[in-house]
Amino acid sequence: MSLREALLRVRGRGPWSGARGRAALLAAFLLALAPAPAGAAQPPVALNVTGATAGPPVPAGFVGLATEYWDVEKEVGTNPAKPDTAFEQTARNLAPYGGLSFRVGGDSTDWTWFPVPGMAQPPWVRWTMTPTWAAVTSRLIDDLHAHLIAGINMEADSAAVARAEVQEIRATIGASAPVTYELGNEPELYSHFPFYDNAAGVAVLGRPKGFSYAGIAAQWSRLARALPGVRLAGPGYSGPRALPYVGQFLDASGRLSLLTVHTYPLKSTRCEAGEHLQESALFDSQSLAGLAGALRGWTALAHAHGVSLRVDEMNAVTCGGQPGFTNTFGPALWALNILPLYAADGVGGVNFQTRPYTAQNLIQTDHTPAGWRVSVQPEYYGLLAFAQLTPPGSRILRLPALGQGLYAWAVRTPSGQTHVVLTNVGTSAQSFTLHVAGAHGAASVRALRAASGGLQASAGVSLAGQTVSAASGRLVGRALEQTVRPAGGAYDISVAPASAEIVTVNP
Repeated sequence: MSLREALLRVRGRGPWSGARGRAALLAAFLLALAPAPAGAAQPPVALNVTGATAGPPVPAGFVGLATEYWDVEKEVGTNPAKPDTAFEQTARNLAPYGGLSFRVGGDSTDWTWFPVPGMAQPPWVRWTMTPTWAAVTSRLIDDLHAHLIAGINMEADSAAVARAEVQEIRATIGASAPVTYELGNEPELYSHFPFYDNAAGVAVLGRPKGFSYAGIAAQWSRLARALPGVRLAGPGYSGPRALPYVGQFLDASGRLSLLTVHTYPLKSTRCEAGEHLQESALFDSQSLAGLAGALRGWTALAHAHGVSLRVDEMNAVTCGGQPGFTNTFGPALWALNILPLYAADGVGGVNFQTRPYTAQNLIQTDHTPAGWRVSVQPEYYGLLAFAQLTPPGSRILRLPALGQGLYAWAVRTPSGQTHVVLTNVGTSAQSFTLHVAGAHGAASVRALRAASGGLQASAGVSLAGQTVSAASGRLVGRALEQTVRPAGGAYDISVAPASAEIVTVNP
C-alpha cells in the first residue's frame, strides 16, 4: 500500500471508510512507520550491481600514510641497519600491489629546518633535520619502495631554508627513491596561529592578519622558482573550503606537479571547545557524500591544469584525534566508505595521518627487549580492506545511496572480479538480495567486524578473521569466508549490526 493510498483510505475514500475502519487502518499505518525494535529483522534490501563505472581507474598506492618529521624515529628507531620491520610490513600491507605513498610533514613542516651555513638557528625552529633522521627515513622509503612526499618549510619565507632542506633530502633519500617536495602546510592558517614566541615572550604570527590566498600563490611561486629540477606539491590547504581560490593558485603556480589538500569530517574537542563527538556524526551526509562532493571542484581544476589531486592528510578527527573516539571501530567503517567516494570522484590518492603516542596512532610501534612490536587502531582494518579490494586499474561501480545506516559500494578489478561491500551501522541485522551483472556461480563473503562493542569497540577487530601480528606486522589467523550460492540469480547476504560484509563474485 502506498502512502498516498493509505492516506486516501484513512480520509474515507476507499473500502476502509467509516470511523472504526479508518481508526484501524490508521493504527496499522502508524505501526508500519514506527522503527523496528533493536535486533529485529528488517525487510531485505534489493541491490542491483550493473557494470556502470564511476570515475577513472584506481591508481597504484591510492591508500598511503602521513606522519610528522619528529615522529619517524619513534616509528622506526635511529639505527638504519636495524629497521623496524614490523612497522614496515604494517605500512606495506596498505599497498599490497606496490606504489605506497608516504608523506612526512604536517604541523612539523614549518617548524623544521636543516642547518644553513652562516645562518643562526631561527627562533621558530622546533626540530632539526639530522643525518640520522635522513638515514633511517631513507632506509624506510627504500624498504617500502615508497614514494615520499616531504614537507618543505614555507612559513619561514626563506629560499635559503627551503633549499637546504631540499638538498639534504635529495642527497640522502632522493638518490634512490622518488620524492615530491610539498611547500608549506595549511598556509591559509599562518595568519591565525602563532609561529613562535619572540625574546619578550610575545607570540608572533607566521603572516600578518589579512594574509590572502593571492599572497599564498605569490609566495609559493617565489619559493618554487628557488628550487629548480624537483617535483613540487602544494599548497596543502586545511580543507576543501579554499576551493574559490584553487584556480587562482593553479594559474599562478606553473611548477606544480601535485595539488594537495587535507580533509577531516569532525573536529576534536582539543581544537574545538565544547564539541561533543558521536559515532553517528561519521555517517551523516556531510562526513561521507558531502565531504567527497566538496572535492569534485578540486579534481576538475587539477585535471584541467594537468595535475593530480591528492588528499595527503586525512583522518576521522582533527588535531591528533580524540581519545575514546579515534581508536574505535566507527572510524574503520567510515574509512571503508569514504575511500570509494574519493576514488569515484577522481582523487588520485589519500594519506591517512598516524601520530605515535597520541590518540591518532593508527600504527603504534614500541621497541621492547624482544624487538619491535606494532599495534593498529581499528580504523587500520578499514584502510586495509579497501587496499586489498582495489588493485591498480580497478573501477568503482555506480550504486544507489541506501540510507538508514546502510551503505554499499562496488568495484570491478582488472581481472573481472566484482567486490561488493555492504555496511550496516545500525543496531539491527540487515539482509540484502544482491544481483550482480555478469556474475556466475558461488560468491565468497568475508566480514569486517569487532568481536563485541559495536561501533565503540576499541579491540577485537578483524578482517576475514585475520589480525595484524604484533611481532611481524603481517596478517595472521585463518582467513574466514562463507560461500553463498545464488538463488534465482541473486545472492542473499545478511549483515550484522556495526559491521561490513565483502562479497566477491567471479565473471
